[in-house]
Amino acid sequence: MPAPRQHDLSPPEELNQALRELIEIVRTADLKQVDLAGPIERIRGLRDDLRPLVVPGMRMQSSLVYETPDADAAEGEPETSAPPAAFRAEHPSDFFPYSPLVGSFNPISPPATMRRVDAGEHFEIHGEVTLGAAFNGPPDCVHGGVIAALFDELLGSTCVVNGVGGYTGTLSVVYRTPTPLGTPLHMRGWHDRSERRKVFAKGTLHVGDTLCAQAEGIFVQSENLHSPSG
Repeated sequence: MPAPRQHDLSPPEELNQALRELIEIVRTADLKQVDLAGPIERIRGLRDDLRPLVVPGMRMQSSLVYETPDADAAEGEPETSAPPAAFRAEHPSDFFPYSPLVGSFNPISPPATMRRVDAGEHFEIHGEVTLGAAFNGPPDCVHGGVIAALFDELLGSTCVVNGVGGYTGTLSVVYRTPTPLGTPLHMRGWHDRSERRKVFAKGTLHVGDTLCAQAEGIFVQSENLHSPSG
């Protein structure tokens, strides 16, 4: 599992990390001839202990509780597909803490570490991730669908930090070589161009100097965000 990003884990982050470690062990353990009654009882006990804390409502990557924007405060301001603070955030995990790819508060997240990098005219997103056996596809390699999801997050976050976030319209992935499990992977995403409401972003995934996969995504901005000069 990757090391925490330059800060001590909070109790909720530590709980999520422990769950990731448990998932990895359960995925790789031979459990066929083992009496699992005790572990199952303990896990269900934890489930029952935490169930009263579940918050109902719309599920968001950016927050646990959905809050309706204040109509008066928002008057005259364009609707955005991400909080304004996201445009200034250094790490996508800061504005998507519940993401299944980068979120420290999501136990199925690896989590991938991504950061904003100033590339001159636009920001890029650079990142690293090590994917364990829970993400296995071909023998000792990462599942292709997981790679596609990783690119969706990478390219979508690239659009967000450039202030042109939108919904995924299309995502095209080219798999160049098998992507290994348990190996540090390096990502780069960049804004390619914009055509009215369509935003084009591209990205690559490497292990060392080897290109494992590359992708291009078209993200569609909300009509409320679009302007004739956009």
